[in-house]
Amino acid sequence: MNYRFEGKKWSRLWISISVLIILLVISYVVNMPYFTFSLIFALILVILALSWDFSSGVTGYVNFGLPFFVGVGAFSSGYLYYTYKLPVPFLLFISFLLGITSGFLFSIPTLRVRGPFFTLLSLLLPLLGTDFILAFWTVLGLPTIGYYNLPTLSGSLDYVLLIVTAITAVISFVLYWITQTHFGLVLRGIGDDEDAIISNGLNTFPYKLVTFSLAMGIVSLGGAIYALFTSYAGVDTFGFTFLMYPMLIAILGGRGSIAGSLPAGIIIVLLSQYLSLYIGSLTLIIFSILAILLLLFFPKGLMRSIQ
Repeated sequence: MNYRFEGKKWSRLWISISVLIILLVISYVVNMPYFTFSLIFALILVILALSWDFSSGVTGYVNFGLPFFVGVGAFSSGYLYYTYKLPVPFLLFISFLLGITSGFLFSIPTLRVRGPFFTLLSLLLPLLGTDFILAFWTVLGLPTIGYYNLPTLSGSLDYVLLIVTAITAVISFVLYWITQTHFGLVLRGIGDDEDAIISNGLNTFPYKLVTFSLAMGIVSLGGAIYALFTSYAGVDTFGFTFLMYPMLIAILGGRGSIAGSLPAGIIIVLLSQYLSLYIGSLTLIIFSILAILLLLFFPKGLMRSIQ
């Protein structure tokens, strides 16, 4: 019985990855640059949603600091390229490591508290960090508005899609696998009743510290991919878009499910990209309202509530 149950749970991930591969094939067949561009942007936001769902969705510690770590990844890739002319793989890897380090430093004070206090700190500390980074750039005479003409992931948009698809699939598999281990069981226990786990003699802080450090490393990796995809790393990477969409994707896909973020992210971002062609800036307002409604009426995620 347990074997069938476990197989059923893994089938959700395989279905999501299969959908991703099908869309990849469709993109090659239809050969529409805007569709390919939108799909790449969707996968970048899915990467952010996966990391948010892994850390906040599973544990219940709602983190509002994603834009800061997106900016860390984007600005670090720009700085490293302009200063040392590092190749793209090194830019991605170092941005990932810097994200883990920043996430570790961020998590030490914030994870000492819970509930709204953690959420408030997760918002305030990244805001302070963002102001510090911008001030640091200004003092050193570096381009505050950002870095232009960064190297792209590939000269072909189709190859960029293939690269981002592979990265998204690997991240999905790794995070989903972690949630199925004993480590993931502890994380789900934290989300269900952390006091009960602590009363049994288990120190939850190291689990949360590792989880948020890894998740913020993935977010920074997503920020670096975004910067190299657009060939630009600027202050817009600290924007609200990189918080609202990942949270909306994770909630729609089923908070804490991991696998649901893939199809949910593709649907939401493709829909918003094409809607923006007709209603412009109203798209962000509509999806912001949708995110608020989902948080109010489906706090455990839309798919889980339906189930």
